Amino acid sequence: MNLKKQEVEMDWGLLYRYEAGEEGRGRRLLYLPTSPNAIDIEAGLHKDLTIGFTKTGRPRVNKVEDNKMYMLLSTEGGYTRRGNGVIYCLFTQENDIKILSRGNGADGDAGRIGYWDVLLLEVSGEVVIRVRTGGGGYGTPSDLYVVHSGNVFHCTLENVNELYDQLSMDIPFRMDDSEGILKYVLEDWKEL
Repeated sequence: MNLKKQEVEMDWGLLYRYEAGEEGRGRRLLYLPTSPNAIDIEAGLHKDLTIGFTKTGRPRVNKVEDNKMYMLLSTEGGYTRRGNGVIYCLFTQENDIKILSRGNGADGDAGRIGYWDVLLLEVSGEVVIRVRTGGGGYGTPSDLYVVHSGNVFHCTLENVNELYDQLSMDIPFRMDDSEGILKYVLEDWKEL
């Protein structure tokens, strides 16, 4: 997800921040304060950025290198009447993921039509995260983000075998093709 630095006028002065999610009824804006000299962030791995915390405990983007990994993931898709956007982790890896902040967007009044999530995560260890986007692309395969040896690899269900062959690892979750359609065994995944 790409993030543009926003400049917001507050009672006490200017606040520089990145925004994700939405403001309004049934919606929650996730914003991350940053410094005035911060630049727009392109999607991808940025080892020169980290998350610190403000005096009130709100996550903040800092331009500092450290050994921690943070991920900002969004399930935003198109307008929908079905197929909410949801982020999952493998059930066995839930202790390796800490939710630092959450936002969301919604379709229709107060999100009664559909919703999508935005999560800021601190990730440690070897983790697999599944992102199912909301919207008109319902039925589109989920994106998988595999965190391995300090790197993030992306794939979908269609090319998951290729990725795990490249990593010389066994796939850590079960797949079912009993109906002729390859899909995830849902009990393996926990909604974040």
